[in-house]
Order: sequence, then C-alpha cells, then structure tokens
Amino acid sequence: MTCRRLISRRSLLQVAVASAALASTGLAPTRAQENLKKATLRLNYVPNAEHAPYYLGLKKGFFKQVGLDLEILAGTGSNEAVRLVGAGNDMFGVSVADAVVTGRGRGAPVVSLAVLLQQSPNVLVSLKKNGIQKPTDLYGKKVGVPSRSTVYAFWLAFIKAAGLDASKIQTVDLGTTPTSGVLVGGGIDAAITLATNEMVALELGGVELNVIDLVQYGVRSYGQVLFSNDALVKSQPELAKKMTAATLKSWQYTIAHTREAVEILKGYVPETKIESEMAKWKEITPRTKARDGDVPFGHQDLAGWRSTYETFAAAGLIGTAYDPSDIIAKLK
Repeated sequence: MTCRRLISRRSLLQVAVASAALASTGLAPTRAQENLKKATLRLNYVPNAEHAPYYLGLKKGFFKQVGLDLEILAGTGSNEAVRLVGAGNDMFGVSVADAVVTGRGRGAPVVSLAVLLQQSPNVLVSLKKNGIQKPTDLYGKKVGVPSRSTVYAFWLAFIKAAGLDASKIQTVDLGTTPTSGVLVGGGIDAAITLATNEMVALELGGVELNVIDLVQYGVRSYGQVLFSNDALVKSQPELAKKMTAATLKSWQYTIAHTREAVEILKGYVPETKIESEMAKWKEITPRTKARDGDVPFGHQDLAGWRSTYETFAAAGLIGTAYDPSDIIAKLK
C-alpha cells in the first residue's frame, strides 16, 4: 500500500515536471488552446507573398495561442472579400483600404481592425520603350483598367489628382484578364498594378518598366488592412481583439524572418516559388511604414482614413456619404 502511494506520488511529480517543461517551450496547450473558437479569414486573392504572415501564424500557433481555430480562405478580389465579410459570410477579411472605403459607401458594414500597409502599393507601370515617365505622357496611349477591380477606383482618383484630361486617354477594360500579358503583348501601353505583386513578377521576368508611384501625385490611401463586420466587432469585441493581436504578431515575425515565412507559405501552397515571393517582400516591407514619420505597426487613425476616403470621394466613388471615422473599429 505504501509502495503504491509512493509510486503514485512520484508519477504525479514526473507529470508535473514534464508539463512545466512543455510550457516553457511554448508547446503545451494553454487553457485558451483547449477551447478554441472557430474563425474564418477571407483573403483578397489567391495566397501569395502578402498572405505569408497568416500561414506563418497558423504554423507557429499564434492564432491558437489566443484561442482561435483559424481557417484561411482564398479570395477573388478585395471587393468580393469586403462583400463576403460585410454580409456576414466570413468573420474577418484582408483587403486593400480602398475596397473597404468604397464598400462601406455601398452599404457593406465593414470596419478596419488594423492597417497592415501604411502606403498603398498601387503604381502605374509601362514598358520602358513606351516612354511614359509622367502622367501627361499617357495622352494618346491605351491604359488597361479592369472595371470590376478596385484598380478602377484608383484610376479615376489618379486622373483627378493628376489633373489629367481623360478624353485624351483611351481606356481598355481588361475585365478579369491578367494585366501582365496584355501589357507585354502590346495590347495596352500602361496599367495600374500592385508593386507588391505583378510589378515584381514582370521585373523578375526581365521586363524593363517605367513606374509612376500614384502617391507622388496626390493619390493617398492606406494599403492592405485587416477588417471585419461591424456587428461582429460590437457583439464579440474580445474575439476581434484576439484576431488583431495574432495577426500583428504574425506580420511582425514575418518581417523579421521573411524567408522562414515564405517557406511556411510553400508548405501550405506547394506552387509557391520562394525566390519570387521573397522579391515581393522587398516592396511589401517598406510600405508597412508610414510615408511621413514613424507609427506603431498596424496603426490607423482618422487622418489616414479621411485621406483615403477623400481620395475616392473626389472621384465620385463612395456612393452614400458617411463619416470616415465609422471605418475604424471601436475596440477598447
């Protein structure tokens, strides 16, 4: 009897020591991890470089550490991501800021939880041989503008901000046709695209480009944001806080360990080309910082959202007017 009690106590002690060791490594399940809450994240496109942080967060357990069982869903565009989250089909979303601004003006009750890119990655690219170095060089040229994309909003904003005469520029609606092939093939002379994606892919393919950064001509907008449905944030503020915290942690780790993050992305998305996606991060990382002054990672404020709002309101793209402060999720 005494022997059994001794063995039992010793076993309990061993279990306690083992548990403490696991906890010290961060591998032991916390109480939050034992009661995970399901959450969905709708991406704005098929998984690529800018989505590596979310997959890294899955692999590293950053979302589980705050009690979330996260499912990442591929997207078909920022507008669609805003529509799905606004309708309550998905809980959280990733989108360019202009889609959030214009989407809310169309009635989608979405709010931003964090700004991941302080600067918009939209740039106007053209083949170097076309000689387009400034906005007025577009006169007499053909510009590809996909009307069902948020790029269309940027194009109208750019025309207005740069003071261009739209009648002197021929626009070609690309629909869902990828910009790169049409540009290289000569079907268009220029197009607005993402510096963090298509522009890098073109340059890696040996295409020489002229690049006009829209922000230099007054098109001011936040870039990628994490957002949610206003009703969800109000009814489950702690859930929104946890999602935001895990996302920011995942992004910050990715910035410091980019190759590791891209390799993890490849583990989830086998077709990922590591070097190509690494090259995109050379454009992504600088845009996580504000153009003027330092701000904490993920920072958002009324001035930034008002600037984003006014850029698209000036182009007549907001729809129903609203107070830009409504875009910022009220989390305390």
